[in-house]
Amino acid sequence: MSVEQLKKDLVEISRRCYDRHLICATGGNISCRVPGEDAILIKSSGSAFSDMTEEDVVKVDLDGNLLEGTKTLSKEWKFHAGIYKVRSDVNVVIHVHPPYATAIAANHEELPLITNHAKGYLKHVPTIDIASSGSDKLANYVIEEYKNPEIVAILMKEHGIISVGESFSKAFYLAEMVEDTAKIALFSKLK
Repeated sequence: MSVEQLKKDLVEISRRCYDRHLICATGGNISCRVPGEDAILIKSSGSAFSDMTEEDVVKVDLDGNLLEGTKTLSKEWKFHAGIYKVRSDVNVVIHVHPPYATAIAANHEELPLITNHAKGYLKHVPTIDIASSGSDKLANYVIEEYKNPEIVAILMKEHGIISVGESFSKAFYLAEMVEDTAKIALFSKLK
């Protein structure tokens, strides 16, 4: 697949994340591996998911060196690159701030998997501790969890979620499932 097509797909998934209320404003980021290269495409800093264009996507190597694009690199590039380094099966990383999953992360060590569907696909969704956005500490927390090949999503205290997949659609569907599972878990506590 060409870099131009990957950029178009990244923009399309970004807009779907916004439409599904997984993110608002300019937070979050999505990246994808560039086939045959030690490089990724990633949403630039300050770009909103709702109105992204291909010009809002930059290409960087796995050490954060800008290869293509004129926009500022996302400050979360370190955990994106780190996931690709430790997981050859991952081609897409989605980091969004969905409200229900973020609420669950505030008080749970993992996502309560209360449906058969979630148990089958998510298996185990741990919560990582608080660390500053863009910090090495945050990147290390994320990378440590993703060293486990069974992990497809994580919750981040005060920060949102990260889902991964071999394709845009798989990573997106997992992000959707995490948010819906969190919503069901919260509603199940109502009396």
